[in-house]
Parts: sequence; C-alpha cells; structure tokens
Amino acid sequence: MAQTAAQTAAQTTAETTSEHADAARTKGERTRRAILDAAIARFARDGYRATSVADIARDAGVGGTVAYAYFPNKEALFLAAADEDAAAVIDEGVSTLIEEAAPPDVWRQALMFTLVEAVDRHPLARRLLAGLEPEVTGRVLDIPALLDLRKACAQRLRSEQRTGTVRADIDPTTIANGLVSIILSLLMSVVQLGQDAAATYQADVLAVFEAALAPASSGQPIT
Repeated sequence: MAQTAAQTAAQTTAETTSEHADAARTKGERTRRAILDAAIARFARDGYRATSVADIARDAGVGGTVAYAYFPNKEALFLAAADEDAAAVIDEGVSTLIEEAAPPDVWRQALMFTLVEAVDRHPLARRLLAGLEPEVTGRVLDIPALLDLRKACAQRLRSEQRTGTVRADIDPTTIANGLVSIILSLLMSVVQLGQDAAATYQADVLAVFEAALAPASSGQPIT
C-alpha cells in the first residue's frame, strides 16, 4: 500500500532527526577523544597536581568548560586518561591471549614482553608505573583496562584447564589476579630501573608461573 503524504513527511522527519542525532553523537565523540588525547599528553608531561582542566581544554582546542560536559572533575578526567593509555598498552599484550593456538608458556611470555615494550610508547602509563602520581595510584589499580586484563588472563587459564595444560585444582580468577600483579611489579621495575635490570629476572618470573600452573603428571583435564 502506498504511503500517504503525512506518512512520508513523518518518515522524512524521523530520518532527518536520526541523522542529526548521529552527527551530534559523532561530533561529541570527536570532542571527547580530543580532550582525552590532550589529557594524556598534559598529565604525562606535567603531572596531576600541576595540570588544570583549563590547560587540557586549551590543548584540545575547546572552551574552558567543555570538558566538564564529559568528565565531572579533574580526577575523573585523569582516571579516564590513565585508563585510555593503560588500555592501549594492554591491548598490545592481550592480543597474545586471543591466540588460542599459542602454547601456554608462549602466551605468558609474549604477554610479559609485549607489555614491557609497549610501556615506552605510552607516557601516562609510564608515569604511573614510575610512581610519580602517589595521590591517585591506588585508584588507578581499579581502572577498567586492568580489570579486563585480569578477566582475559582468567579466561585463558580456564580454557587451558579444560585441555589439561594447566592444573585443575587452582582458581583461574585468583591466579590471574596474582599473575597481573606480578607483571605490574615487573613493569614498575622496568620503568624505574631500566629494561636491562628487569630483564635479568623475566625468565625467573616465567619459571614461577610454570611451576604454579603446570599440571601434575597424573592430573586429568576438567570437564
């Protein structure tokens, strides 16, 4: 049945409204991205205390109050910037977790080395690992990027329990949390002491992982 003129007009109005909403959303996403990028660079260079939201807004090319439309205060903006920069580091490492074909010892080693190498490319994450932001470091430990890394590790360990390549009597979530904590400590050592100093112990850390995770010869895969 052919549409009436009123129906056609209503559909056109709805489509136009939707297009305008999409355009506004896209513009908003670009603005938020610009603010986050500016925040990462400014916080990494000057630190949390010496940086103002006005500084970041100016760097992002937006009005002084625009940032507050996306982030309620400076701390929220800092945590979002830290999460974004940490997520960029972690994304490089998590790609090794997704490769289900990679042997257990290979993905754990690849994860560690990838994260170590990636830190140099992400200045705010490096600043945090260097211990230069003690006022907010405790909050950073609960950012979504780290939570996602712990979940990814737990999921991979759980999958390896099913195939019998990881011992069945461990809790994957607990071990994943410990694994990530050890890797964070290693990353802090790399940033604060240099890669050469930390590299001395990377093989030992991997040996600890293998000793903790390797199944006994009589172990059976879980169902």
